[in-house]
Amino acid sequence: MRAHSPDFTAERERFVEDLLTYMSLEDRLGQLVVMPQAPDPTIPGSERNDSLFFDNLRRGEISGVGGVASKSHADALQRIAIEETRLGIPLLFAGETGTGFETIMPTREAAAASWDSAAIESAEHAVAAEAREAGINWALAPRIDLSVRRDGGVSGTSAYLAQLGALARIRGLQGGGEEFEHTLLACLTLASATAGELLGALHGPRNSSGAELAVLRGVLREEHVASIAIDIDQRAMAGDAYHAGVSVEPLARLGSYPGIVLSEWAEFARLCGLHSTQPPFCGLSVDRLVAAIDAGRIEKRRIDIAVRAVLRAKLSLGLFRADFRPHQYAAENSVITKRRHRAAALDLARKSIVLLRNNPALLPLSVDSGELLVVGTCAGDRQLPLGDQEGTSASLIDGLEQRGIAFKYVPGLALRHDGSQARHMLEADRMAIGMAAGAARTAKTVLLVLGETKQLGEAHRLLLETLCAVTDRVALITLGSHPLDPVLDGRSLPCVLHAGQLGTMSGHAITQVLTGDFAPVGRLPHAFGKAGSPRLLPMGHGLGYGEFILSDLTLERGAHCLYASAELRNVSERAGTETVQLYACRSDGEGGPCDAELRGFVRLTLASGERERVNFEIGGAELGELGDDGKYDVAPGIYDIRVGLNAAHGHMSQVSVSPAMAEAMRTGRRFPSSGRADLRSA
Repeated sequence: MRAHSPDFTAERERFVEDLLTYMSLEDRLGQLVVMPQAPDPTIPGSERNDSLFFDNLRRGEISGVGGVASKSHADALQRIAIEETRLGIPLLFAGETGTGFETIMPTREAAAASWDSAAIESAEHAVAAEAREAGINWALAPRIDLSVRRDGGVSGTSAYLAQLGALARIRGLQGGGEEFEHTLLACLTLASATAGELLGALHGPRNSSGAELAVLRGVLREEHVASIAIDIDQRAMAGDAYHAGVSVEPLARLGSYPGIVLSEWAEFARLCGLHSTQPPFCGLSVDRLVAAIDAGRIEKRRIDIAVRAVLRAKLSLGLFRADFRPHQYAAENSVITKRRHRAAALDLARKSIVLLRNNPALLPLSVDSGELLVVGTCAGDRQLPLGDQEGTSASLIDGLEQRGIAFKYVPGLALRHDGSQARHMLEADRMAIGMAAGAARTAKTVLLVLGETKQLGEAHRLLLETLCAVTDRVALITLGSHPLDPVLDGRSLPCVLHAGQLGTMSGHAITQVLTGDFAPVGRLPHAFGKAGSPRLLPMGHGLGYGEFILSDLTLERGAHCLYASAELRNVSERAGTETVQLYACRSDGEGGPCDAELRGFVRLTLASGERERVNFEIGGAELGELGDDGKYDVAPGIYDIRVGLNAAHGHMSQVSVSPAMAEAMRTGRRFPSSGRADLRSA
C-alpha cells in the first residue's frame, strides 16, 4: 500500500483521538448515519417541512447524505453541520459517479479494452472534478466484477487487468496531491463476495471465493482506498450477505487498512433489526444503534473502530482544516477545464477501440477506399455511446463530418417507432435493405454500424447478407457493450471494429481510428466466442495497422526472479503499436494444458523495420498468491511461461521452480545460483 508519511499518520491519529475524547456516544453513533436523501435548506419552507432531519443534523446525528442536487445544496447542508452543531464535524456527500456528469467517459466495459492505466486514471480524475462540482465528495466507485455472466463484467475476466484498472480509478478519483487532501473519497466495491469472504480476503485465511478477493488484496497492497464494500443487492438475494458477523478490528490490528469497511455498517444494520439497503445507506439511526448497544448486540469498541475510520476519511478530504466557503463558479476556467476533460475522454475512447478483423485490409480508410457509404441508424445516434448515462455524444456521422470525410448515408432498415434496435423483420425493412444494396453497388467501401446486440437479429442478418452479396468491402462497426463477430456462410467478415460505448467523444474517436489518425491499440479483456471454436477470439486479441513478429523467447534466472525476453519486430511499411503479453500458470507436470493467466504486458511503438527486445521480470507477483503477511507465496513446481501477442498465440517454455527458488521469490533473497533457467521448450 502506498503509505502516508509517519508525520502525517501520527498527526492524523492524534487528531482523531483528541476529537473522540470530546464525543459522546450519540456523537460517535451519528458518524455512522448516512441519509440517502436530504432536503435543500435553500428552498423556502424546507426546514419546516423536514424539521426532524434538520433537528438530527444540528444534534450531530448525521454523518453524511446522498442525492444532493447541486453543489449549492451540499454547501448549504455543510454550513449547518460546521456552524450549527456542537462539534462542527463536516458532512460526507455520497453519490454514484458513473462515467461522468457533463463529460461522459467510456463505460467500464469499453475502458477495460484499453489496457491503459494512465488513460483510465486521467479520465477518472476528470470525473472526480465534475463530481465535486455536483456536490459529491464520496464516490461510490470503482467496482470489481470479473463475472462472465454479463459477458465479462465491468473489469473483464483478468484479475491482473482488473487490479490495474481499479488502482487507476482509485488514484484518479482520490487524487495524488497533498497527503491531507484527496480529491474525493473512493469506495472499492466487490461484486461477488460475502461479508465473511471480504474480511477473510483482508486479514484471514482465503478460500475458493474467487479472483475478486485476490484483486482486493492486491489493490490494498498498492494503494489506500478510503472505503470498501460488497454488492449488497446481489448477495442479499442469496441470503448470505451478512452471515459472518464481520468486524474490522483485525484490520486495525494489522495496521494495513485504516479506512471505512461498509460491510461492518451493514452488519450493524442487521444487528439493529434492519434489512439493509446498499451501503452506505444502511438505514442506521442513533436511536437504533443505542438500543442495540444497550441490548448487548453491538460492542462499543466496534463502534469506535468504525468511527475512527470515518473521521480519518473526513480529515483526508481536508474538511477539518479548510474554512467553509460558498461555492463560486470559475467561469474563466470553465472552458479550459471542459477542454481538458474532453481531451481525457477522447484519449481513453480511442484507446478502447478493438480491431477484431481486418483481412483483407479495409482499414484505415484512404484514397483507395473510394466513395464511402455509411449504413445504419446507429451511425447518427448520439445517445447510444453513453450507455446508461444521460446527455449527448458525438455520433459517428458527427465525427466523419467534422473530419471532412465525404460519405453517403442510408438507414439500412425501416425506423422503429420507439427507436429500439431491430430484432425482427418489418414489412418496410425489405424496401430499406433494397435501397442500401443499391447504394452499396456504387460505393467503394461500406461501413455498417450496429448498436446494442449480442447476436444478429433477423433483420440485421438479412441486411448484412445483402450488403456482402453486393460488395466484399464491408466493414462492420459495433457500438454496443458487447463485441460482435458474425459468421456468414461459414466465414467471418473480413473487417470488424468493436468500438463499444465510448461516451461524449465517441464519434471523433472512431473517426480517428477509421482514418488512421490514431491506430487501434485496444485488446480484448476476455476471450470472445464459443469455447473450442476455431473462430474464438482469445483474450488479448486486437489488431493494429502494422504487422509485427515476435521471436526468440529466452528465460534466465536472476537474483530473486526469472527474466523472460523476446524480440518484437515491425515488418510492416508503417509505424505501429503492439502489446506483448506475458501469461503464466502452474503445470500439472504431465504435459496437460493449464489455464494460463495474464501476468503482465508491455506496449511498444516501433517504426517500420525497427526491432526491440521486450523484457519481463517474473517473480512472486507473477507466479504466486498474495499471502496474509503481504508477501507472495509461490508453490514449487513446473510453470508454463508464454510470451505472445494474445493468450492463444505465442512462444511458450516451461520452467522448474525449486523450493529454494520459490522461497527466494517470496522473501526477495537471492537464489542459490543464477544463470540460465531450467527450461523445457514447447
